[in-house]
Amino acid sequence: MKRRILTGVISLLVVFTVTAFALSAVVVRSVAGDQLLKQLEAQADSLAHQLLNRDEAQALEGLVTSSRVTLVDTDGEVLFDNWTSEEMDNHNDRPEILEARKNGHGKAVRFSKTKNSTMMYAARLLPGGKVLRVAAPEQIANSVVSGVLPYMIGGLIVILGFVIILSNSWTRSLLKPILTIDVERPEEAVTYDEILPLIKKIDQQNKKTQSQMEALEARRMELNALLDGMHEGFIALGTREEIILINPSACEILGVREEQARGRSLMEINRSPSVLSLLDNLRKKGMSDSVMELNGRFYLLFANRIESGRGAVVLISDQTYKIEAEAMRKQFTANVSHELRTPLTTICGYAEMLEKGMVKQEDVGQFYRLILRESSRMLTLVEDILRLSRLDEGSMAAQREAINLNRVAGSIAESLQLAADEKNVTLNYEGQDTWVFGVTTMLEELCSNLIDNAIKYNVDRGRVDVKVTNGEQAILTVSDTGIGIEPEHHDRVFERFYRTDKSRSKRTGGTGLGLSIVKHAAEFHKAKINLLSKPGKGTTITVIFPLYQEED
Repeated sequence: MKRRILTGVISLLVVFTVTAFALSAVVVRSVAGDQLLKQLEAQADSLAHQLLNRDEAQALEGLVTSSRVTLVDTDGEVLFDNWTSEEMDNHNDRPEILEARKNGHGKAVRFSKTKNSTMMYAARLLPGGKVLRVAAPEQIANSVVSGVLPYMIGGLIVILGFVIILSNSWTRSLLKPILTIDVERPEEAVTYDEILPLIKKIDQQNKKTQSQMEALEARRMELNALLDGMHEGFIALGTREEIILINPSACEILGVREEQARGRSLMEINRSPSVLSLLDNLRKKGMSDSVMELNGRFYLLFANRIESGRGAVVLISDQTYKIEAEAMRKQFTANVSHELRTPLTTICGYAEMLEKGMVKQEDVGQFYRLILRESSRMLTLVEDILRLSRLDEGSMAAQREAINLNRVAGSIAESLQLAADEKNVTLNYEGQDTWVFGVTTMLEELCSNLIDNAIKYNVDRGRVDVKVTNGEQAILTVSDTGIGIEPEHHDRVFERFYRTDKSRSKRTGGTGLGLSIVKHAAEFHKAKINLLSKPGKGTTITVIFPLYQEED
């Protein structure tokens, strides 16, 4: 703005100055011409006075002057010319001669063919009818201008310099009130009245901008809080599939830092077939999904192109639990089907033989006992499945209460004393009052399965020790001197239907769900399970519960 104002002012002043200079040159030229013409008239008058009562041509012969002097006879013949001795044309048709014969004096400025230049003439009519003419080149007047011209140019340069300096100073002073306006606080500015509407507009715009910025900042913080709090990974891709936004969950899943990921292509971060397939389908269809396995976990990737077509978003969801649960469900269904089919097949087979009379009368009782045993086994299996189902649903959470673990474990140990006696196993119990927060029936099932397994998988004249202690935590320990568990089975014995020795499990009536129920019951009570076992030397299972804390 300053440059434009300064340029405009200087240009205007320069135009005015140059115009004034040109007009001055014209005026000087005009004044010089007028002065020269007056000098010629004065010289003509002086010569005319000198020639009175004398022979004009003879008197002019000795004349010394820088001007051209011509004497023209009454018939127009040139009697004398001090600039040439050649014969000259008749001059009666010359304007200055005609005007002199008419008015007694005449003047003219015209081109002279004789001298081939523009001349200025002054003529006087003499008493005898002759005309005396004095002339000088117009160039003399122009030389006056040429002589003055350097001074005029010098003056012009000085004036222009002064104009530039003055314009610059004037422009600065003019713009200073405007340039000193603080756009953050325009209402405090002291400036021209004409600019006050603009200042009010700036102030209004500032307030509007501030309000918009605060709203945007609030939205940005909300978005960041939302993205940072998401368990799912979120990635925003630009037009070239470069990462422009990535949340902490996505960084953790992909194993990169945010600053490393920004600006890079998603393919640079992860070149797995799942990601390549995802991006390829995204380009073709506008949306895509795939499953990626990374570090032993399964992630569902879903990508969708933004409607504007200027990018896409990618969501990464950890589906490990769902996929594993689905696999477990299928395995569980297969196991249940298998486990139920076996006793049902046996029952049906025995029942069919009895119905067709294929069994000897003395063996009928045996067959009934076999049917009863398989039915009991199937009933136990169904009951265990129902228990697990209730544990999975978490339907018992509302039944939590303070429970004396010592009393529950002692009661279960007492109820299983007969089973221990039948197996010729010594069952010892030792405990102290220890309170936990949970569900009685679930703790009973936990204790029952642990003690029952210790009895079933023990050796003849073996020993089972059950102990409940407390301190910083509540601890239930069940130790036996039984067959033990091979090390390779330690991590799997708590899986549903997993058996280390299927033939032994069938002989003992095991369903393969006992330790699964123990695991679920422990997880429900936020307890930890430790397993210590060696083949042929017995097994010790320790369940560590958090102590019950009474609320103030």
